[in-house]
Amino acid sequence: MKLLTIFTPLLLASVISFSVSAEVENPHSVGLSISGGGIDYKGKDTDGAGVGQSYLYYNYQFLPHYYLEVGLSSAEDTDDWDCDKTGDNSWNCRADHDNNFSLDADNFTQDSLIVAFKTDLSLSKRNSLYAKVGAEFYQYELSLAHNKFADESGVGLYLEAGWQYRWDNGIGLNTGIQHHDLGDLERTSVSIGASYSF
Repeated sequence: MKLLTIFTPLLLASVISFSVSAEVENPHSVGLSISGGGIDYKGKDTDGAGVGQSYLYYNYQFLPHYYLEVGLSSAEDTDDWDCDKTGDNSWNCRADHDNNFSLDADNFTQDSLIVAFKTDLSLSKRNSLYAKVGAEFYQYELSLAHNKFADESGVGLYLEAGWQYRWDNGIGLNTGIQHHDLGDLERTSVSIGASYSF
């Protein structure tokens, strides 16, 4: 309760600091980003490689520098993960036949709906830094030798920060770092993308 008492005036002050009557020129934007990275499941990971993601999203700018974002994300393993049984409950796993990793899995898929709040900080007319925080409604599966050992769904935390560049015609490019906290599974990746505002 004490935190809410402190946070509410700060939030109101930041909203009032922008002119509510200021018209946003192009409040809508759509974008697509692709990213690559690794997963960490209960402390076991893919050494930061082997998972690709595509993310299709829509942004609505309701105030200068403040946006609401809704998007669909799909991720899966992109390397050829191979696991061989070397003994009772012992597996030797690798990607591309030479990169050992500690997660005993040979298949990963994930689908998510993301609802996020985005803000940006202008560096110049076309350059800005951005940050996103939101809820991720996810479902993922991990399997080993065609046997699922994880089939989870729930609500997680989505974070992203990066840099974006937008031309006068509405086309923009961005690059950033994404983090998905999905309970027992965490995923961090580097993304690149393109968007169009209208």
